[in-house]
Amino acid sequence: MASSEPKDTENYSVKSDRYERYVPSVQLTKGLDVREICSETGASFEISEEQLTDKEKFDWRENFFDDEEFVKSLRLGAGNGIFEDEESASEEDGEPFQKLARRMEDMTGDGGVLKMIVQPGIGGHIPDNSTIIFHYSAFLEYLDEPFDSSYLRKKPEKNKVDSGSIIPGLNVAIKTMRKRETARFLIRPQYAYGKLGCPPRIPGNETLLYEVYIVNIIDDAAADAYDELDEKMQTNTTFEQRLEAARGFHRKGNNHYKEGYLKAAKDCYLRAAWIMEDARLKNEAEEQQRTSLLMKMRSNLAQVYLDLKEPARACTQCKLGFEVAAAGLCSEDVMAKLYFRSGKAKVMLSSFKGAHKDLLAAQRIKPNNPSISAELEELYLKQEKSEAQEKFMCQRMFAPQRCSSDKGGDGMRKAKQEEEKDEETKGKDLNQNVAFSVRPEFEALVEENIRNFANNPKIRELPFPNNLSQEEVVCVATIAKAAGLSVMHSQNGTNFSFKIVKKL
Repeated sequence: MASSEPKDTENYSVKSDRYERYVPSVQLTKGLDVREICSETGASFEISEEQLTDKEKFDWRENFFDDEEFVKSLRLGAGNGIFEDEESASEEDGEPFQKLARRMEDMTGDGGVLKMIVQPGIGGHIPDNSTIIFHYSAFLEYLDEPFDSSYLRKKPEKNKVDSGSIIPGLNVAIKTMRKRETARFLIRPQYAYGKLGCPPRIPGNETLLYEVYIVNIIDDAAADAYDELDEKMQTNTTFEQRLEAARGFHRKGNNHYKEGYLKAAKDCYLRAAWIMEDARLKNEAEEQQRTSLLMKMRSNLAQVYLDLKEPARACTQCKLGFEVAAAGLCSEDVMAKLYFRSGKAKVMLSSFKGAHKDLLAAQRIKPNNPSISAELEELYLKQEKSEAQEKFMCQRMFAPQRCSSDKGGDGMRKAKQEEEKDEETKGKDLNQNVAFSVRPEFEALVEENIRNFANNPKIRELPFPNNLSQEEVVCVATIAKAAGLSVMHSQNGTNFSFKIVKKL
């Protein structure tokens, strides 16, 4: 008997014939909104005039992930048999999801969302309108490989509770969980994709199994609510409303920082600081809460600016934090962080004395902190290197001048050598190009000094010794111009002045 299976699908390995009919047969003008499909009114759509040809039609199985090794790690077991005792489970009557449902708890009262806790979480339940970061894998019955998984994308999902961005059943499921909890949920069609399903992956009237892990909960509802207010309403908010909004931005900033989005974290921390700066205080308790949060924001901002390689701004944030601390009680932990980050910033600015003072202040608060000790050791090494460089430059600056005015024999010999040199060069074309050469260590030293000068906004001029040779002057000028700096020199009789200045 001839098979009715199309020739282009003969080589596929099919797990269940009941999914064969869900290959899409028409092309729509635009995609459908899942929320409209699940609503009581339903969704309207328009069929496109440009239908797919037979060759362009695709098989729904091609949409499944094909990383075999990784998919195996996500399998729940053949037929979704997630029971500790598989033998006892096999003795039960019913389909796999029916067996599983008997061991789960009803979350909706109508059996629409059933739950089984795999690993308990910590903390309280998820607040309304908070942002949730979670991993999940979604399964169809009889298929032990996920049809969708955030693990396969190697990135957790981020959604706001009750925003409508996920199916209703998953929204209900997540709201029952806690941070770091792992749970499995059976979600009936009325809480998932309804009668139509979501071809090609999800058939109609299909119950889904989700395994969900809550990575983090960001309680930022107050921050979002504050953002929705106009300027006048924000001005009239109470201290409690401002405090909750600032804490919300603090949490959002922390999450951005963990994910590596430094500029987004900086914006959130700045927003939290601005909200608290303008808060009207009624009593000492409110002042203490304001001081505590402001110091945290200044400390966090200092760290962000350090990561962004902006040490001057990091110093500014630390200074603002110290000013807040002077007005009220402060946490030793935050004070230690402010001193430590101020010290690191000053090291980057080559302000070694100030850095040493701040790092010692941090160490007095946290004497056994290894990070502070390591930063002090690095500071000492940089100080030694800087002092060696200064010593070298001073030696060049105060070295004996080459002149014929010396009365001793050395002076006469040097003068005679200069005269002999002049005789040798007499008659040569003075306009010809001369190849200048300097010692490599001198060139490296000049490059480092000019680079530090260019990165230090507090210094406008960098003078050089007046006894440099012609080759050394050319070397300094070339490096300075390459760094976008200006070279200024002047001659007053026998006195030669040479310095590098920043362009305005």
